Amino acid sequence: MMRWLLVGYMWLYIHRPFEVWPWLGDFSVERVYMIVTLAACFMTGNISWPSNRLSWAFGAFFLISVASWLLSPYSVVGQKVVEDYAKVATFFILLTSVLRDRRDLRFIVAAFLVCMALYMVHSLREYGNGRYEWRMGTARMVGVDKTYSDPNTFAASIVYSLPMLLPWWLDAPTRRTRVLVLGYLGLAVTCILLTGSRTALAVTATLGTLGALGVARHKIRLALMLAVIAVTAWGLLPEDRRMRFQTILDPSVGPANAQVSAESRQVFFRQAVQVWQANPVFGVGPGAFGSYIGHGQQAHTLYGQLIAETGTLGVLAFLAIVGGIYLNYREAKRISKARDPAESRFPLYVCLAVALAVPLLLAMGFGGHNAYRYTWMWYGAFQIIALQVLHVPVPNPHPGNASESWLPPEVRWTGGSA
Repeated sequence: MMRWLLVGYMWLYIHRPFEVWPWLGDFSVERVYMIVTLAACFMTGNISWPSNRLSWAFGAFFLISVASWLLSPYSVVGQKVVEDYAKVATFFILLTSVLRDRRDLRFIVAAFLVCMALYMVHSLREYGNGRYEWRMGTARMVGVDKTYSDPNTFAASIVYSLPMLLPWWLDAPTRRTRVLVLGYLGLAVTCILLTGSRTALAVTATLGTLGALGVARHKIRLALMLAVIAVTAWGLLPEDRRMRFQTILDPSVGPANAQVSAESRQVFFRQAVQVWQANPVFGVGPGAFGSYIGHGQQAHTLYGQLIAETGTLGVLAFLAIVGGIYLNYREAKRISKARDPAESRFPLYVCLAVALAVPLLLAMGFGGHNAYRYTWMWYGAFQIIALQVLHVPVPNPHPGNASESWLPPEVRWTGGSA
């Protein structure tokens, strides 16, 4: 029952039906649902703090964010940011408290992808019905909700979900599983193209291609296939969308405001450095960058957001989060050597997928402020659960294989660079 309660909240948080149908918002559906879930967890005695380096890093970043908010002269501005982040932290604790075994892990990762797929399908349907945002000279697809509906934010949500396909593709999948994975991938790429998000497209194309070629056995065949797919997709795009993406290489072919949008991020980062120099320890508080500067805008970069809003302490805690994710993956790889491969593959691949999501989050951070995004903590929870699963003793029926020889090239190659 608890697993389904968690999935229900996950769907509420991603799809946000109370924003799609505003009359639901009058009933405070999300808040009531979380209270019921918390009460159920307390009644079953499942609430606990996970003992993991990553959980302590998240805890430190959360406490520093709260301290920055309390010390900020713009605490009213940042109140919603802190409240929303507290919700994410609460769900993080619930995930790591309730879900403990391999079956739970597979269930929650699958549920996350299903929630994202429903969100994309609903948004795509609304786009077909004429719901879009005309901006930068093109009709840009938006999310069906409000909180994450901005074209760039919606595209980022999709990009971040892609690494979670990896465990299902690598863990001895059936043909049906791989068809579903390819279907999700096709839906995701379609939505990203329709959003017109240049950062999302550039990150997906670059890191996706490098990653695929880096682990593929038949590199030439894969390169040709990717080239054919890219040319076909480009040919199917409307003219205004092609012009939008051409501005990545040649800003002059697009409208002037598109170039201004890209240049403004550099200006905001320089302003963030000035804010940090004046407030080096705690920054000016979550969400307060624009109020401090006076223009009311967000930092629009992860790095400007971190230094301006959380200061040096926040940056250090954030680095601990990134480092914790990679240390967890290294530990998972080490433990899996002495385990039965059939039992260890999926949790190991989940740890790998979370580690691979970090470069996506960091790369997308050049074009968006994602420090308080739920993706960090949710993926951290997935990895902590996967590591807990690997720590459960399961004898290896083939002790002679206590090396990495049974691991596929994907894991060996990535692990070597971790």
